[in-house]
Amino acid sequence: MKNVLIADAGSTKVEWVIVGADGSVESQINTHGLNALLADPEDIMLLFEKARVLLGQTEPFRQIHYYGAGCATPAICDKIRSALQATWPGTDSIEVESDLLGAARSLLGRQPGIACILGTGSNSCLYDGVNIVSNVPSLGFILGDEGSGAALGKRLVADAFKGQLPELVRDHFLGLYELTLEEILDYTYRRPAANRFLASLVPFLKDHLWNPYVYSLVREEFASFLRRNVALYPGSHSLPLSFTGSIAHHFSDILREVADSQGLKVGKIEKSPMEGMIKYHTFK
Repeated sequence: MKNVLIADAGSTKVEWVIVGADGSVESQINTHGLNALLADPEDIMLLFEKARVLLGQTEPFRQIHYYGAGCATPAICDKIRSALQATWPGTDSIEVESDLLGAARSLLGRQPGIACILGTGSNSCLYDGVNIVSNVPSLGFILGDEGSGAALGKRLVADAFKGQLPELVRDHFLGLYELTLEEILDYTYRRPAANRFLASLVPFLKDHLWNPYVYSLVREEFASFLRRNVALYPGSHSLPLSFTGSIAHHFSDILREVADSQGLKVGKIEKSPMEGMIKYHTFK
């Protein structure tokens, strides 16, 4: 029997897994990230060809399930589907869905609840066990993405240059990364993938949680995410609430603390949705 390919495509990385009929992982690789909304067809094909070589399978799959950042419209999903079909011709079926539906299926299976992503970006949805029935728009790191790596990095940089960080923390930050104001502005406003650059600064916050100001900064971002997104869904205080993503994983204690202070009860917090995706597509 042909294998199944599952892809979890975020802006920072794409995780590719080939799954056997019994749910066992046959092959697993990571490639650089892809946002389907922003990528052109040539870049998509180059990435998929690289994945094909690294996975070592040129034969068609029984199914491909692709969950991707930026897969927000039928036209964008068709663009990804066409590239997958060209990379693995003869595949029986190809499903392309948003990373948010992938997170909901991974975290909640076939049960209703609220699923959230806290990684480079942030997002959330109300899920009925089959479909996403409501989504407070993320709006990206410029207008939204509260609680995300990009939002945390943006707040860190802004507070550093506006003199809000404690002097000791500020001096350590600027010395460690050796970033001038001119470089910060260049990375943020002129170079591509500003969200990834800002998110790359988050380990500094993790290492300095001992400082009350840094701890409050992270706490305030999570409070904003919950207040401006999760709390807007009907039944938010009674439905299961789960998270996936590196930020949720690495700051899970603070996230649970903030949620509890708002009367929200957090269930699962997973670093990656892949294990849950494998279960969803293997065990019906």
